[in-house]
Amino acid sequence: MDLRLLLLSICTFAAGLAEAILTGILPSLADDLGVSLSLAGQLTSLFSLSFAIAAPLLGWFTRGADCRRLLVITLLVFAAFNAGAALSPGYVPLLLMRIGMAACCGLLIMQASLLAVELAPPTQRGRAIGLIFMGISGSLVFGVPAGVLVNEWFGWRWIFAAIALYSLPLAALLRLALPRRALVSPANGAAYKRQLRSPSLNLAQLVSILLLGGHFTLFAYITPWFQQVAGITDSQRIALTLLLIGLAAIGGGYLGGWLSDRLGHRRALIVVPILFALAMLAIPLSLGYPWMLLAALMVWSTISWMISPAVQSYLLASDPASGSAGVALNTSAMHLGVALGAALGGAVISLAGIAWTPWLGIGLVALSVLCAVLSCWLQREPDDAPLSVPSR
Repeated sequence: MDLRLLLLSICTFAAGLAEAILTGILPSLADDLGVSLSLAGQLTSLFSLSFAIAAPLLGWFTRGADCRRLLVITLLVFAAFNAGAALSPGYVPLLLMRIGMAACCGLLIMQASLLAVELAPPTQRGRAIGLIFMGISGSLVFGVPAGVLVNEWFGWRWIFAAIALYSLPLAALLRLALPRRALVSPANGAAYKRQLRSPSLNLAQLVSILLLGGHFTLFAYITPWFQQVAGITDSQRIALTLLLIGLAAIGGGYLGGWLSDRLGHRRALIVVPILFALAMLAIPLSLGYPWMLLAALMVWSTISWMISPAVQSYLLASDPASGSAGVALNTSAMHLGVALGAALGGAVISLAGIAWTPWLGIGLVALSVLCAVLSCWLQREPDDAPLSVPSR
């Protein structure tokens, strides 16, 4: 394995941790800040919305920059925003720090994905993208359950302080390991237009938005759902459940990339949403059967991380000339989906109760299956195009 790919995956671990950490500490954070649970949930929703806006804009403004320097500076700024979050006196300052973190995360993940594709052999580029997303899913394994315990022992502010400290040596390692100049450059305006004018590629982006939106209608509120619906109230049991969900998720990114390399990008785009819809349906149907519920949650968690490598492999193979623009747009699309899911989940909690969140999610995922089928039908081309991104 190219150690540079592993380092990029460790970098996305930090970004994933910053985004997902609120999942396990939302009730206590809301109490500490004196806000409602649904308002606290918007710290996730607005993070993702900011991420979605910042990723393509920062990619455009930093085009042609020294990739090593760009990633190092971005990590240092990311550390500063996490330190600011640890010191935030209230909800609004914390929200501003979260927006800053989101902008940094967008640039980090976009650059890591593009570099991974360029560094990997042509037949393993789906798996290279999957490795990048393993870093993000890995943050669920070690970060989110640890965050629950750190929050219980020391308070939520220490979590952000730890992320800031983690980022500093990582910035130094990136400076040592990466080449002086980027191997790939962000796409130009023509490539973005080419992507945005393609109905089939837009439908593929909708697959990410709707599937992740469906996922986060429940996942953004998973701790209160455990407490109020599943009857899991003990903090250590919640932490253990989150750990098991995270362990299941950690291989999902690589599995999604492997599936794209193995089945072809079009088949994978359809198969993954179908599997996810079935897994999510099993969650509310398993209530009252603890071991079945745990199994359903673990499968649901695994498949949720398969979709991004599958979609990005599809975008790169469907139109290699504008593939890097497709990846940048998909980075935004994923987080629009997270924002959509967290916002709709909060609305459902306010209007009907938290028990309805998985059912709303199932509806959104069903729409993603339809979009995947339509996108592949519009392509109607051999499923063997190699993945590539424009190089310098």
